[in-house]
Amino acid sequence: MMAASAAAARAQEPVAPQPATPQTPAPQPASPSENRRHSMKMMEAVLSRAVLGGAEHLAEQLGNGSPNVSFFTGQARAHGFQLEGYGVFFHVEIPEMQQSLVMSVSTLERDLAVASALESMRRALASVAEGGPKLQAEVALKRLEVQVGPMPALADSGNATPRNMIRAADASPAPVADLPAVDLPVLRDPSAAYRTAIKNALIDAMLEHSRGMNIRPDEWLTVAAHRGDSPLGPNEIINSSTLVLRIKGSDLAIYDADRTRKAEIRERVEAREF
Repeated sequence: MMAASAAAARAQEPVAPQPATPQTPAPQPASPSENRRHSMKMMEAVLSRAVLGGAEHLAEQLGNGSPNVSFFTGQARAHGFQLEGYGVFFHVEIPEMQQSLVMSVSTLERDLAVASALESMRRALASVAEGGPKLQAEVALKRLEVQVGPMPALADSGNATPRNMIRAADASPAPVADLPAVDLPVLRDPSAAYRTAIKNALIDAMLEHSRGMNIRPDEWLTVAAHRGDSPLGPNEIINSSTLVLRIKGSDLAIYDADRTRKAEIRERVEAREF
């Protein structure tokens, strides 16, 4: 009886509550503004690489014969800013082209043109009948050759060399029909070629890598490219112009929906120089 009473009494005693297991809060999804800031950081790296890619492509064209020559100074850097009521703005610093390059390629372009003209004159004289007029023309040609000095030899199609290169003269010159036309726009104006390369690289980056920033239809994506802030040396081009590219978010949405319209959307990118 006493044992039963004790058991009943123990059954009626209140049970101590067990401590609650702490619940790990569910991770909160990143806010749209946080996602945009993260995407802007990634875009900074993309724009920097795009600028370097454009510079390296041009250097490859110009430096076929001198692969170890440095054509640019400075670094490529990009910094992004979110502007309320406007969109996203990036400031991009581009490497500076050295003036010595411009001088050397301009000289090469001139020499190639003169060498081509002299070679054409030699071929034309070879077909002239012997006589006084031919003798006078040969004397005039020799005087011209003395005045201009040694000229680079033009490569022939039977022993082709890479584009924008010249090579040593052969023992037997090529026929005039095999002489390539001297049409080297990169050499003619390397500064303009550099601006075009940078512009195209930045536009491609804006179209291909801006989706993560979720640019709204009424917002703008703007990229302003300018030379770096490092002081210019005496061998650098002084060029204070800034290239500004911008495109509406609605146009970016069209391209995201239909990638086959890239050429059309590229035309909608506004480009200005200041």
